[in-house]
Amino acid sequence: MEQFKGKRALVTGGSRGIGRAIAFKLASLGATVAINYVKNDAAAEETAVAIGRFGRPALKIKADISDPKEMKNLFATVKEAFGELDFFVSNAVSGVIGPATRIGRFGWDLALNANARAFMIGAQEAVRLFPEGGGKIVAVSSIGSFMCLPGYAAVGASKAALETLVRYFAKELAPRNINVNAVSGGPVDTAALDYFPEKETLLESWKDRTPAHRIAKPEEIASVAVFLLSDEASWIQGQTIVVDGGLTL
Repeated sequence: MEQFKGKRALVTGGSRGIGRAIAFKLASLGATVAINYVKNDAAAEETAVAIGRFGRPALKIKADISDPKEMKNLFATVKEAFGELDFFVSNAVSGVIGPATRIGRFGWDLALNANARAFMIGAQEAVRLFPEGGGKIVAVSSIGSFMCLPGYAAVGASKAALETLVRYFAKELAPRNINVNAVSGGPVDTAALDYFPEKETLLESWKDRTPAHRIAKPEEIASVAVFLLSDEASWIQGQTIVVDGGLTL
């Protein structure tokens, strides 16, 4: 079923992990997808080729979303290729891992700029490309916005800021038939876990505290994100949906 046939989507951080899973899901449902990435050309090309197997080529765009100029160039490229945009998924994340007592200006600025500010600029730019009928915006957040994770202070603060922006954009854009929501994931089986100190010990702890005794697959976060982009979620506005398998219970 191609429920998104004719729709055009941009997914930041779309070459790996959760972003890749979201891009695949959108393409499988008929959407034309642009994936943004920052460094790994090989992963982006592999993802684009894989998306192409759904019958429509993916547009891959290299851009550092922490840089406002590159963000604007990213959307300019999307406009040139697609004309308009229906879905914007703010998934890319960056930051430093370390204790709050040692956060420096670089780590703080990187986290806030690559996560909260990138979402803000991305939402502003996406709205300019949405058709008159409206559009959908989904941000990927983390339970680290309200729960203390080891070394996650800077990124967690940026995710809390992101979720606040989701609510403000949702209220301002609702009259224009634009839905803005977020998905907050718990631990997910991606390479991002490699940045945590004592990864294996943490994984066992998270599994023990989760009712199903495992962590999420990227596709399980992607399914909720894509649902929020669908017409079935038209009355969900300004919400952060926690998708953590019950870890935070």
